[in-house]
Amino acid sequence: MTNNRGQRTDGKGQIIVFWFSIFCFLSSVFCFSVSAQSVLDRAKSLYLEKKYWQAIEECGVVVKDHPNDPEILSEANYFTGASYLNLFDFLTAKKNFKAVVEKYKGSAYYEDAYLALGDVELLQENYHEALKAYTEFYVTNPSKKRLATLYFRLAEVNLKLNNEKEFKKYLDKLRQEFPQSFEAKDAKRLEGHDTFYTVQVGAFTNYDNAEKFIAKLKGKGYDVYSVLCMLSGKKLCRIRIGKFESRAEAEELKKKLELDGYFAKIFP
Repeated sequence: MTNNRGQRTDGKGQIIVFWFSIFCFLSSVFCFSVSAQSVLDRAKSLYLEKKYWQAIEECGVVVKDHPNDPEILSEANYFTGASYLNLFDFLTAKKNFKAVVEKYKGSAYYEDAYLALGDVELLQENYHEALKAYTEFYVTNPSKKRLATLYFRLAEVNLKLNNEKEFKKYLDKLRQEFPQSFEAKDAKRLEGHDTFYTVQVGAFTNYDNAEKFIAKLKGKGYDVYSVLCMLSGKKLCRIRIGKFESRAEAEELKKKLELDGYFAKIFP
């Protein structure tokens, strides 16, 4: 056989060329993965250093450059979500965690992202939504690696919702199946924890406006107080009234506030 230059090539030469091509292809894939992983490692280092915006940028580079690698995309989306969660941008964090759960089932960060979906709601005091997310994760038969944390979260959110039976159920599971875990030891703080109901009537990013609103409510005789938190990188002042042992008492106050023209929501 001759090539296009009139030179002969034997079968052995063709085999060598074939395997060399395969080697070049595999090398390119390996370098591709190593390059992506090195960027992700840098992103994780930045995350641990609490440099969340820089971590998000690094993850964005990986997502853009490697759009067809499920494991890389799963990891990048998870740490992007975790970074936004620490920046109190709950909506964006939730989008990233949801992307991992919906698109990359079975990936290394699938279970962490599923658990985080509940955590996003718990941090916002959306207890019913948090319970729904944790319960949906629970029925997927999660690994033991995440089960202790999930039991703790289910116990905690049921306590917030005053579901005493469910609270005890998951607390008992945690202690029976993972007696030496950090979660089992930390669960001691949940016992004897006083729960109460309160009614939220407003939330302000401007504290001057919040103080005026509080003064107005106090002038009407309401037992008002404020709770400061962070949301989407901004300070948020939540205005709440009363601390009640029963939801029925909170419902009565809610109705009264609504008659006074206020938007009211009960929080356990």
